[in-house]
Amino acid sequence: MRSVSPSRWREAQAHELDFWRNWRDLAPYRDVDLDAYWRGEIPKFGLTPEFFAGRTVLDVGCGPVGLIHFLPQASRRIRFDPLLHEYQNKLPSPGFSVAGAGEQLPLVSNLSDITICFNALDHMRDPAAALSEIARVLRPGGTLLLMIHTFPAWTMPLLAIDRLHPHHWTHSGFLDRVARTFRVVRSHRERRVFPMSLAERLKPSGWKYTAAGFVLATTYVVAENT
Repeated sequence: MRSVSPSRWREAQAHELDFWRNWRDLAPYRDVDLDAYWRGEIPKFGLTPEFFAGRTVLDVGCGPVGLIHFLPQASRRIRFDPLLHEYQNKLPSPGFSVAGAGEQLPLVSNLSDITICFNALDHMRDPAAALSEIARVLRPGGTLLLMIHTFPAWTMPLLAIDRLHPHHWTHSGFLDRVARTFRVVRSHRERRVFPMSLAERLKPSGWKYTAAGFVLATTYVVAENT
């Protein structure tokens, strides 16, 4: 998991911002109910919403509509993202907000009880450094929740065309990387399905989602900070 150049990271961030400026116009996300979506994602970690009650929760790479916005039961919520001030976010701030890169979190050590990092490590310049920083800020015994897109090994040479994501992993490769910093408690993988009609899939803008549906999986990881 090597770091990428600053220019490659800036390119990926530009694609990321473009995605969030237009995401509601894309067929797979046009009608998504965010409340229902996050209610459906939490059980995939083997958790219930009550797990977050009374806890300090940090969301690294939260984007404009991350889970952190949907956890009112947490005692303190902190959202963190390098593009935070660029998002046209209609959701209210859940609490403390910080803009910056995950490789250098401007937060005190042992701050969070639970840290979330969903679909963010593959956007970072140096994921290994980010995991080390997450470990520093997460209290000993605290819980890290990771969600990432993973791919079959044979697709790796082809993924250089993906300019939005500087990094890609297989399911086992991602678990191995996480296990170097944290104790993996639970992992789960499932096929990523994009809800689209046949007509939408046949459009030029729909081909990548159709192709991704054959190879893309979502890996869910629960890890403990040692």
